[in-house]
Amino acid sequence: MAKVILKAVRKVYPGSGEVVTNVNLEVADKEFVVLLGPSGCGKTTTLRMVAGLEEITEGEIWIDDRKVNDVPPKDRDIAMVFQNYALYPHMTVYENMAFGLKLRKYPKDEIDQRVREAGDILGLSDLLDRKPKALSGGERQRVALGRAIVRKPKVFLFDEPLSNLDAKLRVQTRAEISKLHHRLQATILYVTHDQTEAMTMGDRIVVMHKGKVQQVAAPTNLYDHPVNRFVAGFIGSPPMNFIEGEIESRKGGLYFSTGEGIQVRLIDEHAEKLKPWENKSVQMGLRPENLHDKLYASNATPDNTVTARVEVVQPLGPMTEVYVTVGRTPLIAQVAATDQVEVNQDIDIVFDMAKAHFFGPQAETAIV
Repeated sequence: MAKVILKAVRKVYPGSGEVVTNVNLEVADKEFVVLLGPSGCGKTTTLRMVAGLEEITEGEIWIDDRKVNDVPPKDRDIAMVFQNYALYPHMTVYENMAFGLKLRKYPKDEIDQRVREAGDILGLSDLLDRKPKALSGGERQRVALGRAIVRKPKVFLFDEPLSNLDAKLRVQTRAEISKLHHRLQATILYVTHDQTEAMTMGDRIVVMHKGKVQQVAAPTNLYDHPVNRFVAGFIGSPPMNFIEGEIESRKGGLYFSTGEGIQVRLIDEHAEKLKPWENKSVQMGLRPENLHDKLYASNATPDNTVTARVEVVQPLGPMTEVYVTVGRTPLIAQVAATDQVEVNQDIDIVFDMAKAHFFGPQAETAIV
C-alpha cells in the first residue's frame, strides 16, 4: 500500500468559484481516513482529484512518493468504489470483477485466482455466476468492493458507497468494510456525509465545510475537543445544544447567564480561560448526554441546575430524548429510559459544566 499527500490543493470551476480551498492532508500507509461534511462541502471533489477524475487548479497530490498531478487515473494505481456501484448489467459477478484485469491483459490463471480470492473474502463465492439484477443492494455493493480488491491497488477510494443501502444493511456493510481494511491492511480514503459512518470506521476524520478543512482528528478527539462551532454541531446525534449568553461575575465566581432562566457557574479550569470574556457574549455548547434530570444526577448543585418545561418526549429504547425549553431557549437532553418524564411537566435539569464548550460569538472558534 502507500501514503497519500495533498499539498495546498485548490479547485476552482469557471463561473462557480472555488469549491476546494488549500487542502493539506497526509494519509499514512494502511490508514483509514474519512472525508466528512455536508453536501457541497468539497469532499467528493477532493476525492476525485486524488483519483485523477478532476484536474487540480493549484497544489500537489502525491501517491507513494510520486507526484501524480499529470498522471492519468489508470496509471495512479488506485481503485474507486462509487455510490451507484457502476456494475455492468449484462455481465455476471465473476465477469464484473474480472473485467478490469482483462483490460490490463493479466493472465487468465491470475485473474481467476484473484476473483475467487476476493469472492471468498466478501462471501460472494456462491454468487459468481449471477448477474447484478439477481442480487440485493448489499450484494451488489460487495461486488463493487470485489472489483476494487482484485486490482490490489496502492490506495482504495470510496465515494459514499453505502448511501443506497437501507439502515440495517448500512450497519452490516460498515462492519464488513472495517474488517476488510484490517484484513487487507489497505490505505483507504473514504467520503461520506454520515457522521456515524465516519465515527465508527475512520482512524482519523477530516471535517470539511465550504471547501475548507475544519479539523483533522481521531473520532473521540473530534467529539470531545471540536475546534469550532461547526465541528461541534456537525459531530454528534442529536446535535450539541448551543446557548447564547454572557460571562458574568457573581457570588465570587464566573457564571454563564442568558438573563432568562439559565445561570450556571463555570468550573475553575474554564473560568480561568473565560476571564477575558467577562461581560462579553459567548456561546455555550453542551451535548444532550451532559444534561441530566436532577432526580437521577449525582452532581446537582444550585449553581448548575435550571428549571425547564418538557415539550417533547422521544423514547429510544435504552434512553429517552427529552426536548425542553428554558425561557425561550430550546434544549435536548438524553435521560435514562426509566426516567418518567411527561410533556408539559417542569423538571430540574443539571448541566454537567465539566463537559461544557464555549465559542466566540462571531469567529465561532473554540475558547474552551
